[in-house]
Amino acid sequence: MRELRAAVTDWIEKTALPLITVDASAPLDDLRPLLGMLDRASVVGYGGGTRGAHEFFAMQLRIARLLVGEAGFRAIAFDQDWTLGVRLDTFVRTGAGDPRALLKEADAFTNTAEVLALIEWMRTFNESHPDDPVRFVGVSPARLQRTAYDAVTDYVHATAPQYSEWVEEQLAALRPGKDLYTHIGRFLTLADRKAWIDSARAVHDQVADLPGNAWALRNARLIVQFYELHDHDHRPEDPFNMAYMERAFAENIAWWNGHFKQKVLFWSSSSHSSNGPGRAISFPPKPIRACPNAGSHLRERLGTGYASLGLTFHDGELATYADTTTYKVPGAAPELAESVLNVEALDAYLLDLTRARPRPVDEWLSRTAKFRAIGPVYDPSNDGAHHMTGGSPAEWFDAIVHIPRVTPARVVP
Repeated sequence: MRELRAAVTDWIEKTALPLITVDASAPLDDLRPLLGMLDRASVVGYGGGTRGAHEFFAMQLRIARLLVGEAGFRAIAFDQDWTLGVRLDTFVRTGAGDPRALLKEADAFTNTAEVLALIEWMRTFNESHPDDPVRFVGVSPARLQRTAYDAVTDYVHATAPQYSEWVEEQLAALRPGKDLYTHIGRFLTLADRKAWIDSARAVHDQVADLPGNAWALRNARLIVQFYELHDHDHRPEDPFNMAYMERAFAENIAWWNGHFKQKVLFWSSSSHSSNGPGRAISFPPKPIRACPNAGSHLRERLGTGYASLGLTFHDGELATYADTTTYKVPGAAPELAESVLNVEALDAYLLDLTRARPRPVDEWLSRTAKFRAIGPVYDPSNDGAHHMTGGSPAEWFDAIVHIPRVTPARVVP
């Protein structure tokens, strides 16, 4: 094993491309080789094994600037609420709305200064490109708000008023009130949850038969996804029905890519964006959970039209989002792939995993590996137990950005 690690280290030293800075506003010259690595992809997913690192978010913003500005990407998708995404998209297109207030409705790891900087950069880009804007997309159905239902009923009222009363009746009980979680709890206690799902599907099928229906139909589909996602009982192996969520992420990204004919950048974590058909996540003390992830569903749908870029690190500090404390993360445990990727002679670098390499390197890249996956609970003394496994580096990623040391992401003040 020592000889294998030495071979990989030697290969990285010879082939890795140095990254000069993680400054989100810096020139992009050092990143431009990435354009050739991703030139066949119409959807690129990227992220790391944590959402608490400033350097990861800053690098994701640099990469977004590159792919939007020089490779024609025109949508940035987040694994956040679809209806929240619509409002953030309105801001980046028109300037209407307050992005700081909107981000407070997102998951804590999205309500960061770095994501706010991305959104403000998108707005600035669109002011200079009013006829070719970059769009913001939320692809999660988990917290779907009333505006999705309004998009459906408003369309039916305008296009096929003869169906308006029926559609309103079908959606009357399904529309959430002000407290979405109370609504979800009510749904879970129903004796016959299938009746609500059948109503959502019936509305979807009716809208599908009407003309000029693409946006309304996608919102109707999100309503179906919302109820199908929440139609499950608590199971320790998948308490949040992530297997369904991953499929929904991929379906909604692929729809946007196909309908709008836009290249899409999927800003997420590597647990979602890697090509992981056998991906298993270990978040101690919870049991290991395994299911195909969004990246693998996108690879299945798009083939080489989907590319995955992984971000890795060796040590540092991470934001927890729970309070003002941070996680102090030690150097990567020997069982983690990051311990091999961290080469003392190099600072941050970009590594192409699709190019030809020596046999020992290929052997290591093709082995089942463990990469960091640090979630909401982390024990530094048990670092190696917090990981993603079930696949190899070469399967999961087309390229890797490695950053030796990270600092905590900044919460929006």
